[in-house]
Amino acid sequence: MINIDNRDNLDYLNHNMNRKDRLSRREFLKYSALAVGGLALSGRNTGGHIPLTRLLQQEDPLTPDFLTGVKLGRVCTGNPGSRVPIRSEPYIDAPVVGQAWYDDVFEWKRDVIARHVDPNRVNQRWVEMPEGFVYADDVQEVRHVPQEPLTQLPEMPDGERGMWVEIVTPYTRLDLTKPKEHYQFWIRNIDNHDPRLYYSQIYWAFAIRQRPTTGEPQYCLMQKFGASPENYWVDAKVCRQITPEEIAPIHPEVDNKSIAVRMNGLGVQTLTCYEGTEEVFFTKVTTGGRNPETGRWITPVGKHTPWRKNISMHYSDAEYGFDLPGVPWNYAIEGEGTYIHSTYWHNAFGIMKSNGCVNCRAEDGKWIWRWVAPDIPYYPGDVTWQGYGISTPVTVEVNV
Repeated sequence: MINIDNRDNLDYLNHNMNRKDRLSRREFLKYSALAVGGLALSGRNTGGHIPLTRLLQQEDPLTPDFLTGVKLGRVCTGNPGSRVPIRSEPYIDAPVVGQAWYDDVFEWKRDVIARHVDPNRVNQRWVEMPEGFVYADDVQEVRHVPQEPLTQLPEMPDGERGMWVEIVTPYTRLDLTKPKEHYQFWIRNIDNHDPRLYYSQIYWAFAIRQRPTTGEPQYCLMQKFGASPENYWVDAKVCRQITPEEIAPIHPEVDNKSIAVRMNGLGVQTLTCYEGTEEVFFTKVTTGGRNPETGRWITPVGKHTPWRKNISMHYSDAEYGFDLPGVPWNYAIEGEGTYIHSTYWHNAFGIMKSNGCVNCRAEDGKWIWRWVAPDIPYYPGDVTWQGYGISTPVTVEVNV
């Protein structure tokens, strides 16, 4: 039984796919192999490239046949249609041997340090791919980890059935439940390819069905916090169930925890977790720089008393031009909307790049979220509070 409040959304199922232009199985496997290798195809445009994602879309599956058991990289810098250079050697002035387009996926062979230091960049790390080297800040580290779909969703304390799920594939397409133009910006404004969910995003799954065109199991997903009440069907085998045990607090018995975020105007941005005076966790993060008009730091400097914590949230801001769904592991450190959270749209940790929030790698954000007080329940997965002595304090410092 499907339990969905807005049943009008379910009346619209866009499964009248154009099958006359579908690739043969042999062609599809060839193009899939090229996608994993990060190759560019000769094409009709001046750039000499037909985006592989468009070719893959002509197939019925929502999720491409990515390699399993290996580390993969997804080009995450820019927007659909943008690209980054592939270089022959790992440094900024090395000859360009190809182009990697937004959402291209390839095998991540190894991390390497730049052969020649670029004085204009903090990060000197590159990724070796089969065709050359790509600057690491432009590539999200991903994997493809197929799951066994559930036949029934877990029951929550109030009787509702549902669960938090993490996307465990480089990207997957959606089956929308209403016309595209009736969705939020992140779905309705995409012209170059269909809307997608990305590795490490988190959503709430609340219904199960078999996809009408293929019979494959799907979950109906939604965002509980910060988003319009929208939903979409997603390939269940790329949605990993997050269990209550998985989000259990780390060191809950410790009552003198604190966090220090250090912003260095000339170098690396870091976050350190302390228990008393003992450092228990350290990582590079991405922070906001100085506002050129006001001279103030975009990430607010000073001592903060966090007031909200949730598992997943939608972020959008018309002024800064971003609309980011499914952002995981959120901890609000001050009232203007500055959060510590995980990030899937860049790999540029250690520099000033954000619009004010403190961006973390997916695994780092999750550890910090579990460690900070207070503990929050799996369901509904969001708590706000007032007062001192409830949350783990956060200090943001500037070292120029």
